[in-house]
Amino acid sequence: MTDAVYAVVFKGEVLEGFSREQVQASFARLFGLSGERLEQLFAQPRVVLKKGLGQDEARRYSSALQRIGAATGVERMAGTQPPSAVRPAAPPPAQGAGAGARPAAVQLAIVRPDDDAPHERPGSGRAGSPRERVVFDGVSPRAADIPPLKAGVDAPADRPAARRQLPFQFNGNGFEFFRIWIVNILLSIVTLGIYSAWAKVRTQRYFYGNTQLDGSSFDYLADPLKILKGRLIAFACLLIYSVVGEFSVALGLLVSLLFIAALPWIVVRGLSFRNSNSAWRGVRFGFDGRYGEAAMVFLVWPLLSALTLGILTPLTMHKQQSFIAGNSRYGTARFELDVGARPFYMAFLAMLGIGVLTALLLGVVRGLVPVLVPVVAVTGYLLMFAFFSVRFTNLVYGNLVLGDNRLAARYELGSFIRLMLGNMLGTLLTLGLFYPWARVRTARYAAEHMTLVACDDLDGFVAARREEVSSLGGELGEMFDVELAL
Repeated sequence: MTDAVYAVVFKGEVLEGFSREQVQASFARLFGLSGERLEQLFAQPRVVLKKGLGQDEARRYSSALQRIGAATGVERMAGTQPPSAVRPAAPPPAQGAGAGARPAAVQLAIVRPDDDAPHERPGSGRAGSPRERVVFDGVSPRAADIPPLKAGVDAPADRPAARRQLPFQFNGNGFEFFRIWIVNILLSIVTLGIYSAWAKVRTQRYFYGNTQLDGSSFDYLADPLKILKGRLIAFACLLIYSVVGEFSVALGLLVSLLFIAALPWIVVRGLSFRNSNSAWRGVRFGFDGRYGEAAMVFLVWPLLSALTLGILTPLTMHKQQSFIAGNSRYGTARFELDVGARPFYMAFLAMLGIGVLTALLLGVVRGLVPVLVPVVAVTGYLLMFAFFSVRFTNLVYGNLVLGDNRLAARYELGSFIRLMLGNMLGTLLTLGLFYPWARVRTARYAAEHMTLVACDDLDGFVAARREEVSSLGGELGEMFDVELAL
């Protein structure tokens, strides 16, 4: 009697909360597959990803692949028997000689029924019907490339990890925020701008406190005095620049270059301040970006983009967002932007297409009905702006991963255009008094179109972050004492 041998099987589908493109990109990264082989893989109803495994090892592979959205399962191969006792779980074997080694190129092959034993359908007690299928040629991703498994959660699992769709909720009210907004303006005017720091804290606390996820509100913990200190420093720098420019053009240019060189430092300090003063369920967010990396993505890459006449602009945007996401954390758990540069290029090309069509339409309208030229120009600009906002938000926020959890953003072009036009018209017709309602409507729209796809132990995940932060001596995020922003 032989021990049971199991196989990890991919059903050609993706789990709820994931898109086909996201899962394909993750497969390409883990297995080194080309676009053609990806399509072949996802076109099959049943694909044997890896066979000849023990039960626990197969479950671990399947659970890890489910974390990137693949609908996988574990099947016992025919001709084997289940072991009398469960063997200790073993981690997936690493491929390659070193830690940085990539897996060998995956070979896909069509396997006829007589090339391999028929598989046994789970729970059926009989062999499945013979049919042609695709298998991997014994190659698996490195263990370091597979999303980490949680101790005590995945080892005994007999089913895919349960995932919950947790929508964000915003409970703010336009009139309620109007009262806060008008008082902030009046007190800022009376105090010559000094109260603006307290006004920002009141505004942020209102929107954070009215935004809920899984029944818990967010917290904004910034000290107004620190914000005031940062604003005074920023104001002093601008004053120096203005005064110096009046005395010497060369000296003014030098100061401008110094400000540009300081941009990465300002970005890192600003993100660190914002994240470290944001919290959910008692755990602070954080940002650990380095100035050298920030200089590359906010100075060098934009310069290269300009030198290539904008060709590298989508790649620059991708690198900037990857830098921001990859250096942000919740407690000790880091975020990750799980999307490549290609979708950014596709969005850029689509927006460029809208611009070209607008220019062509302007040429036609200019010759036929010149009075409509401003209308067509404004409409084209607003359409480009709305399209960019929707695609950019869905790309960035819809691909943020935090441990076993990920965000899902579903902004829609039509509804976003209606929101944008309503806010613009309301603000213009009321001479700006509609602004508080516009802010509330925008926040509510964002909450209604964003979801957290969470694993079934979200409470345990948060508790672990709280414990890890506590063990490191308190608030990790309180690294800087000023916010350098006007």
